Amino acid sequence: MAGVSKQLICPECGQVMATATWRVFGGLRITTPDGFLLSPVSNDLLLATAEQRLASATPEDYPAAKRRVDAVARNIGDRFYDIKCPNGHYTLRTAPEITKAIRHAPGDQVTL
Repeated sequence: MAGVSKQLICPECGQVMATATWRVFGGLRITTPDGFLLSPVSNDLLLATAEQRLASATPEDYPAAKRRVDAVARNIGDRFYDIKCPNGHYTLRTAPEITKAIRHAPGDQVTL
């Protein structure tokens, strides 16, 4: 069964971060521009890392660190993908958020 495939675009700089493919029976596959398959990040590891970033964040980095902690806490149990763009920005999204975006966005690109 054919799936839906779209490029994931960094919300900060507009660069292509990865290609996501969603299939009804195959689930979600995310591949980086250099060909590596991304695996979901475990919730407990992600929350611990996010809390460490929050504790050591500078005043200008605090809002982004706080958003990461809140996102993980709100979505415990979901699969998370922490996607890095070529310019070093990280975008944290759940598999359901990415799946919904690629299924409903027109065209072949999705800005997360």
